[in-house]
Amino acid sequence: MNTTAKPHRTSRRTSAVIGLALAGVLAAGAGSYGIARASAADFPLVHSETMPPDATAGVAIAAPATALTFARADLGAGPTVLVVTDYRDGTITGVDLSAATSRAFEDPVTAFDALGYAAIEAVAADTSLPRTTVAATDVLTSLNTHEHHVGTGTNYREHQAEATIDEPFLFPKVASITDSHGELATDDRELLDYEVELGIVALEDITAATGTPEHVGLVLSNDWTDRELLVSQIEPDDLTGGAGFTNAKSQPGFLTTGDLFVIPADWQSYYRDLQLDLYVNGDLRQRADPSQLVWDAPTMIAKTLAAGERTWDSDGEPTTLTAEPGVITRGTILQTGTPEGVVYRAPDTRQRFLGFMEWAGTLGTNADSIVDSALQVYVRDAHAAGVYLQPGDEVVTRAEGLGQIVTTIVAGERASTE
Repeated sequence: MNTTAKPHRTSRRTSAVIGLALAGVLAAGAGSYGIARASAADFPLVHSETMPPDATAGVAIAAPATALTFARADLGAGPTVLVVTDYRDGTITGVDLSAATSRAFEDPVTAFDALGYAAIEAVAADTSLPRTTVAATDVLTSLNTHEHHVGTGTNYREHQAEATIDEPFLFPKVASITDSHGELATDDRELLDYEVELGIVALEDITAATGTPEHVGLVLSNDWTDRELLVSQIEPDDLTGGAGFTNAKSQPGFLTTGDLFVIPADWQSYYRDLQLDLYVNGDLRQRADPSQLVWDAPTMIAKTLAAGERTWDSDGEPTTLTAEPGVITRGTILQTGTPEGVVYRAPDTRQRFLGFMEWAGTLGTNADSIVDSALQVYVRDAHAAGVYLQPGDEVVTRAEGLGQIVTTIVAGERASTE
């Protein structure tokens, strides 16, 4: 009897010890969860500079031999193209290209195609031609184009680190361009983020047969993003697949372009020397150095052409990367990617822990995976902290030799998307 009872007593003792240990672990976990939940989330800033006084009064304009600079304005008879020679004190000055050539031009891409670099350079350099001055706040979009463009994700090393994505990727951006000086609405259902980007614009159709073009246009752009929508649609196991990026970045008003359009004589040299800055309420948030792009511009062009028939979701419809697969059609903007300093960061250790605890505590019913659960925690923290763009914020994006954007964030409902 004693020999058979002893193992049972040992088994009961072992079970009790395991039970006590498990209870201790659960209690410790619950305590740690409570402490972590009560702790404030961290949303670090990269830069500490402030915007120089009168920075938005103007930008430097390249000499015509280096780059042609354009703006579009309505001088009373409809849109016309100005060849810009000066931008200061909040005004843009240039030669009305239509008046100078006795040919009607409403868009710089059309004008360049018709006249060529040398003829427009001569117009800009001719001091005998009358100059027209308009308020920078009154210019139209700097080009007139379609709405099927190309976005590039994580094309700067530092932004790869903050987003925890280790290579660049492409996605369609289906959006109409909007004015350089205006408003952008947001509401409490989204997390509105900024992204300063250099846009490369096709002046003619680009294909594998045409190769890298001799000339392209350059434009400043802001690739606005609804981060809450994005994290609800991304595929954590295939981030570079680009799922969710088209929808989160193609909302109405989400492609703001600069007030100037630039066609350099040597574009591959010119774009590498630019510096793009973005300020929120006067504080520097992002500084882009295009010479540091992971994929340079010719590589981006080649990658875009190679995408072929592959599709992405755009509001429930399959969409190819470019409007015509294998062709970068005239007027297409290739956004080259944003540097570090956006509001978004991948969930940190605290958020991943909370995500795991909430996923485990609900037996996985709160989210599809632990990663998705951590992203839910991140969204909750971001709303509570109010760190994303809010009504009343002013976002200034600028670059010498390229142009600027001034956007005021206002309260309003965004259009819904799938």
